[in-house]
Amino acid sequence: MTTAAEPNYILSAGLGRFASQDANAAKHFGPQASEKTRELLAISIAQARDAGFEVIGEDVNPGDPDDTIKRFSAQLESRQWVAVNVGYGIRGNKDHTVLFERILEACRTTRPEAKIIFSNGPDEVFTAIKRNFPESCR
Repeated sequence: MTTAAEPNYILSAGLGRFASQDANAAKHFGPQASEKTRELLAISIAQARDAGFEVIGEDVNPGDPDDTIKRFSAQLESRQWVAVNVGYGIRGNKDHTVLFERILEACRTTRPEAKIIFSNGPDEVFTAIKRNFPESCR
């Protein structure tokens, strides 16, 4: 963990702006899935910030996995992360299994010290943080 003066950075990989293009996300969140998921994520990010964590989101595009991994890897290299969160929209869809594996491999090789955590939706990122860092949530 970082010092009390610095936030604990968490990189969060989710469908984000690409959620409306994903049939499962659209089924769950409606035709405006991208907007709804961003709205829910913003609430979770605010809760995390209040607890001393800074969540930085990285939108995953299943339609362009190479670009996704390039952007995600650049984020991983940009700072020290206490954790990387992978959202359910990526890991819970069998069509995204290869991309999910590539994301985990990027974490393992670039930031092996970062804890890997999993949220069950954009509104549960803070829930995943509390579950994995109960002693650090202020």
